[in-house]
Amino acid sequence: MEAGLVGLKYSGKSTIFKALTEHKVQTKEGSVVKGAATVMDERLLKLAEVFHPKKITPATITFVDVPGFTPGMDKKMYHQFLSEVSKVDLLINVVRAFDDPYAPHPLGDIDPVRDATALDEELLLRDMSYTETRLSNRKLDKDTRAILEKILAFLETEKPLRAGEFSDEEWAFIQREGYLTAKPEMYVLNVEDGYDEQWEDALRAYAEEKGAPMLVLNAKLESEIAELPEEERQVFMEEFGITEPAIMRLAKMAMDMMGLSYFFTAGEKEVRAWTIRKGATAVEAAGAIHTDIAKGFIRAEIVRWDDLVKAGGWKEAHNQGLVRLEKKTYVMQDGDVAFFRFNV
Repeated sequence: MEAGLVGLKYSGKSTIFKALTEHKVQTKEGSVVKGAATVMDERLLKLAEVFHPKKITPATITFVDVPGFTPGMDKKMYHQFLSEVSKVDLLINVVRAFDDPYAPHPLGDIDPVRDATALDEELLLRDMSYTETRLSNRKLDKDTRAILEKILAFLETEKPLRAGEFSDEEWAFIQREGYLTAKPEMYVLNVEDGYDEQWEDALRAYAEEKGAPMLVLNAKLESEIAELPEEERQVFMEEFGITEPAIMRLAKMAMDMMGLSYFFTAGEKEVRAWTIRKGATAVEAAGAIHTDIAKGFIRAEIVRWDDLVKAGGWKEAHNQGLVRLEKKTYVMQDGDVAFFRFNV
């Protein structure tokens, strides 16, 4: 699954992308770029303190730097923009709240709500246009036409489809058709030191009206932190009173909004976080590690991460009766530590 950084040109989304990927991926203006962000979890570090593994592997999430949008942009670039938006699973609408004479605002001045609205309205208009085009087909069957008419009626209220009430069948249709306003969306206010807090208040009110979360971050500062060596990074953060980079909170929020969660595997060789969808079963979690483990699945040994930490290891957790034996259909819970028994 992929989270797309979208926004007006020069909003700073590429700077956020660089911070997320720790400058390991080259970006190019006007190009689509993908990169994996490491999502360090405190629970992973606690498990590592118990097992002292040779390797610690955190979870990752893929971010996409989508080319910037500008009202009235070139048709070719516009269609590329829509095409890339249609491919991602989450929209992270990056809104600018800083001045930069070397990167003038495409709309002339700073107005976060206007910028967020410009992109949201464009996606809404695209969904309306798409629906009208589909309805113009006289060969549509009765059921499909009824769903499309309901969708169009809702879009005409100027609300995104994600805010509507649809049946499971209707929602499956919406997902299948690739409606852009059905995708979950969050807002990021990209600021600099001394920014006008009225901008934050205004965008927060707009986000609340849309039922979407919002995060404030300084992309330039976050990018500088991400460029530092690990040992210097911690010292820098402590000096500025930063407990956790905002960029990490962004990654965690993105995972949650896309319906993803973690489970862990832990031993002396490696302590690792694995990303799965919420509601995934034990056999699906096994498949995330390797398809052979899923094929030969016998059972899963499951223990809560904090119970395993308190016990001091697998052997102690077994002795204390903290480890459960689960079948294929067990629904994994965020924070489970698993050991899979399998035979191929």
